[in-house]
Amino acid sequence: MYGWVAHCFKNYVVFKGRAGRPEYWWFYLFTGIGNLAIYFGVPRPSSAFAIAQAVWFVISGIPSWAATSRRLHDTGHSFWWAILTMLVIAPVPLAQLLNPGIAKQGGPRLAAAIGVLFLVFTVLALRLLVLLCRRGDAGPNRFGDPAPITPAEANETLQAGQR
Repeated sequence: MYGWVAHCFKNYVVFKGRAGRPEYWWFYLFTGIGNLAIYFGVPRPSSAFAIAQAVWFVISGIPSWAATSRRLHDTGHSFWWAILTMLVIAPVPLAQLLNPGIAKQGGPRLAAAIGVLFLVFTVLALRLLVLLCRRGDAGPNRFGDPAPITPAEANETLQAGQR
């Protein structure tokens, strides 16, 4: 586990190339444990909680997106699948943030629109999950050579690319 997590942090902003299932899912587990530690370890609501969340996002958010991008590349798909999934649901919290009383003002039409957005989001999220769980392409694809199998192999590939 440690090797894959370290590899993801070494590739902090590398959105090209490919990542196998172990690299992605071990890093996902690591970030999930970090999220749980903040959620249960820092008192809410407090400024310390908000600061801890912001710091953790800076530390783990970008490498998570980069690992997701590389994982999707391993299955022959673009990072746009993840971006599209995030963009579909973004209007709901954004509208609530900009106008806290919008749910009361919007009535049934707004409720229907939010319901449709959640349905589309659910379909896209399930599709994204299937892509992230799928076995990667066996040989080279348009995103590069196959993903490394071990953290040591990944680090060798990383060092060879820096020379």
